[in-house]
Amino acid sequence: MIRLDITAMGRYDRAKRFILLVFIVDRTSQIIRKAKKRKSLRPSWTKEQDGRYRDLVTQLESKGFQVRREELKRGHCWKVVSGSCRSQSQKFIFVDSRLSPQEQISFLEAQLVDDPNLQGSEEQVSQAA
Repeated sequence: MIRLDITAMGRYDRAKRFILLVFIVDRTSQIIRKAKKRKSLRPSWTKEQDGRYRDLVTQLESKGFQVRREELKRGHCWKVVSGSCRSQSQKFIFVDSRLSPQEQISFLEAQLVDDPNLQGSEEQVSQAA
């Protein structure tokens, strides 16, 4: 933070400093107002999409998976993607909430169709391994 001694400044310098401060405060408030007006970049869900997503989650939960929709972390040179995992006896499916609604639905449909853990019993999975 810059601190100036106003008493050592002349009348003209104090006026310039005051005008500069008013400009900075005004500009900062404009930036804050613009930031508040920004809308979410995520597309909204339609009723059909929401219903389909909930149906898929119900199907997956009946198969023993816990479906979680979260904003998965991303960093420099790496990115976490949606997928399934197992922690001890619990099975999870993580869906990146930043994906479009159609991409989230397609991912869950692919999990139901492609994943052998979801289609068969535990015996079939152990035989495949």
